Amino acid sequence: MLVTSVAARLAAAQDTTVVAHAPPPPLPVQVHGFLEVYYRAGDPTTRDGYRLRKADLKFSGDLSPELRWRVTFDAAKVLSLNTTTTEVGDTAALAAAAIDQRSRILQDAALTYQFNRDVNLDVGQQVVPLSLEGSIPTYEVETIERANFIVERSRAVGLGDVRDIGVSANGKAFNMLEYHGGLFNEAGDDQGSTDPNNQKTVIGRLVLHPPILPGLQFGGSGAFQGGPAKTHRERAGAEAQYKAPLFTFRAEAMGARDGLLRRFGWYGLGAVRPTKQLQLVARYDAWDRDLSDNDALANAFERSIVVGGSYALANAPARFAINVVRQEFPNTSTVPSGTFVLVAFEGAW
Repeated sequence: MLVTSVAARLAAAQDTTVVAHAPPPPLPVQVHGFLEVYYRAGDPTTRDGYRLRKADLKFSGDLSPELRWRVTFDAAKVLSLNTTTTEVGDTAALAAAAIDQRSRILQDAALTYQFNRDVNLDVGQQVVPLSLEGSIPTYEVETIERANFIVERSRAVGLGDVRDIGVSANGKAFNMLEYHGGLFNEAGDDQGSTDPNNQKTVIGRLVLHPPILPGLQFGGSGAFQGGPAKTHRERAGAEAQYKAPLFTFRAEAMGARDGLLRRFGWYGLGAVRPTKQLQLVARYDAWDRDLSDNDALANAFERSIVVGGSYALANAPARFAINVVRQEFPNTSTVPSGTFVLVAFEGAW
């Protein structure tokens, strides 16, 4: 009896040891991606040629029923430098150079805690809640390039589809009010780096979805960072959209202040889908990247009309798109107007 009892205890101890050292089960990882290659021809402000516009890779998974993680990379990004110059005698000389953090391939790196079906908390680097089109995934945008106030970043950071590090609350209330709000280091100025100043940026977006008319939504977004002129940031925008299976109508306006620089842009877009695979689109876009100046490409008022369409492949999540763009700079004679073509092939998985 004594021998049997001792043997049983030894066996139990051995079983416990085996269990304690067993490797944990592997975490399931979901992999998604998006690839966009286009050819640009006829643009008088830049060279013709191919461009690898996007090469997104997204990895995500669940750490628990309430906690989810995601890490996203854009492998198409090219590292760039921020430089400052100084005068040495009568010659400008390089004073300092540093990697532009916004050009790093890391996009999202965040944890999401789901409180319930309608409320979650995002912590980490993420797309800031600014503008409607800035929140739409690239594959779902009707045109090859986003609106000018988002995609054009020659004078300062874009006014949508930008990322920063912070904490945001996202959810829906009363089954009709969508909200996003958070506290970030900046408004997308220094993605991937520590805060360069003591100020923080408050960014929020509020959208109403009237239950009596599904597909209709309207609202606005904004951002504010106080402090001296060098760090002062303001954003204010309005949005409206009506989307149905056969068509989409969308309009947005966005104004911004970055120190002494003031900018304003707006667009109106219409898209029709006569079949599940074919989509036709047109957009009018006005963008003033510097309200105080108008003498060069870096500050000229720009007006563009985009007409085109896309065709989705029947047996794959991919599409072929063509956009014809008429681009004008009516308030300056130093920048040539012109018409150019974008031809793109996109695939998602």
